[in-house]
Amino acid sequence: MSTSPLGDLGARSPRWAGLRSGVVDVRGTDVHLVTNGIDAQDSPATPHLFVHGLGGSATNWFDVMPDLGADRAVLAMDLPGFGRTVPPRTSAARVRANARFLPALLDALGLERVVLHGNSMGGLISVLAAPLMAERIEAVVLAAPALPSARSDLTHLGPEMLKRFAPMAIPGVGTTLLRTMWSRMDVDRLIADATAMNWHDPDRIRPDVAALMRENMTFAKQQLWRVEALGYATESLVSSLLAAREVTDAIMGMTHRTLVVWGDGDRLVSRLVIQHLVDLRPDWRVAVLPDVGHVAQMETPERYVAVVERWLADGRVDTGAGDAVPWAEWVAGPGADAAGPSEVASVA
Repeated sequence: MSTSPLGDLGARSPRWAGLRSGVVDVRGTDVHLVTNGIDAQDSPATPHLFVHGLGGSATNWFDVMPDLGADRAVLAMDLPGFGRTVPPRTSAARVRANARFLPALLDALGLERVVLHGNSMGGLISVLAAPLMAERIEAVVLAAPALPSARSDLTHLGPEMLKRFAPMAIPGVGTTLLRTMWSRMDVDRLIADATAMNWHDPDRIRPDVAALMRENMTFAKQQLWRVEALGYATESLVSSLLAAREVTDAIMGMTHRTLVVWGDGDRLVSRLVIQHLVDLRPDWRVAVLPDVGHVAQMETPERYVAVVERWLADGRVDTGAGDAVPWAEWVAGPGADAAGPSEVASVA
């Protein structure tokens, strides 16, 4: 890697000591990548590769990278069209383009095998990428994945989610609205909006994380390509959920052991989505984190790490791993007949 777009991450927070920011060339595109400095070829265990969600970046994984990288290499990138990775063209931010990007990234880094993590849109991208690099994936962790529910329409979205995402089903219209919103909202409002959607308890946001969120949003507002790329990504995400056959086929074709991590305070990925996954793939394990929102790896990183490490070690999901609850136990528990925090399709 060359250069360091984010500077000394250890100076920003002791929690991020050892993380390194740099740029790697992937088929002519300069991709921002963060690692823990361990050479993957010399890593005693399979590296972790982290894929962020819509509007996110590699920084979304900072709080879990040091612990999950204690015995191996860990790598998080800014997907083309996000963070500090300028896309070769704004349409390269589409989910299918970024699914093809993942095996190209592995080639550029010389990685033979990874444990693949995908949050939100990153979960969808990971599922679509799985058939393209099946032999190079050891295990998959899907954190609040943006995947279809049993219904392939938008009529069961809550009013706020319907207002946000229904226009994205019409090519060009959603992007125009997004561009207008982006221009009218200042950094503070954009951060407040993202926080309200993604965090169950905003009081959990530490000052160092808040400062990095502000820096990222300020940088994004200054990039002419950013809102266009976001529009392409959002439209392609919604279309993937509406025309769900390709995604469902990819889910059914995955041969890797897979863990789904979901917070029951998630405002974007509903219980309907997780139940549909359980119905499709009863062999997948599901860990529910009570009172956690859409970005568990940011909101309660220690719980995310505990769940993942326990599952990788012995395949178990129980209350001994970061207070996780297995899906069947959560459904059968108190309030099991309730609809959940919001019965909406996975849209972010």
